[in-house]
Amino acid sequence: MNTEIELKYQLSESNDENSSVVEAITNMLTTQNCVFDMHQYKLINDYYDNDNLDLRKMDFGLRIRTNALKTQEQHFEQTIKTAGKVIDGLHKRPEYNVDIQSNTLSLALFPENIWPENTNVEQLQQSLHVIFSTDFLRQTWLIHQGGNILELALDLGEIYTAQGKSTLPINEIEIELVSGDEQALFFRQSN
Repeated sequence: MNTEIELKYQLSESNDENSSVVEAITNMLTTQNCVFDMHQYKLINDYYDNDNLDLRKMDFGLRIRTNALKTQEQHFEQTIKTAGKVIDGLHKRPEYNVDIQSNTLSLALFPENIWPENTNVEQLQQSLHVIFSTDFLRQTWLIHQGGNILELALDLGEIYTAQGKSTLPINEIEIELVSGDEQALFFRQSN
């Protein structure tokens, strides 16, 4: 189990091309003499719940993520995020990730103790289906800052319903603490 700690920022929906943002971020990090690695991923996520929204009522989020960039081997990961906190834009949630062989859901792979008392996990799984999906390109910068490691991610893509009928754009930046002190998320350059 990890605790996901991140800040999220929504960018303008009208920005269809993020190449100028990628260039600006890379130049800023280079100018600040930051040590970083860049990567790009094509991510497809299926988010699950049932018709009663039982997971939502538990404040849980469940997805299967497929890393689908053509230059890389396809990889599947099942993730559940349990109830957490959002304080002044800082998101903190326990997160459980399990590598899986295919895009097939299995709640039994998560620790039993994450479920609220009297949850019939097998019955819950039988009721789950994809309620929406996301498809986006993620550009990341893994930033090494002293003893801290941060991931800055720029996502561009869309959210769509299981039927694929309605879509919403994704155009956001996330800053996630990979390891170290969470105060590193609020780094300020000294004068």
